[in-house]
Amino acid sequence: MSSTPSGSLGGYSAGEVNLLACAHAVVKLRTDGNRAWWACETCGIPFSPAASPIDPIDATSAPEYLSIRQLADRIPYSEGAIRNMMSRGVFRLGVHYTKPNGGRPIFHWPAVQEWTRSQPDRKHAG
Repeated sequence: MSSTPSGSLGGYSAGEVNLLACAHAVVKLRTDGNRAWWACETCGIPFSPAASPIDPIDATSAPEYLSIRQLADRIPYSEGAIRNMMSRGVFRLGVHYTKPNGGRPIFHWPAVQEWTRSQPDRKHAG
């Protein structure tokens, strides 16, 4: 594989991606089937492969933590209702949320999702 493709600068085959440089300032995400890479928008010279959606490094994302306000945006409860559920023990410290260094509560989103799935559907409850 040569460092300069024959013909046009953007004419790479599906199996090759050369990493070159150019003087243009704008790059664009290019795709070909299940591959993706960053390339110069003007001349098409590729710079680096983009991360794969099945990249093992990104396969397990870090746990997501939310403030009360962010949680209220995701579930059908107001900030005040969430605080009331905390005081009533519906949301439990150490299970659904934590207070780092004794500060503001931070909710663990997967635990809240599990709680929402465990709640009975009140519309159909007798």
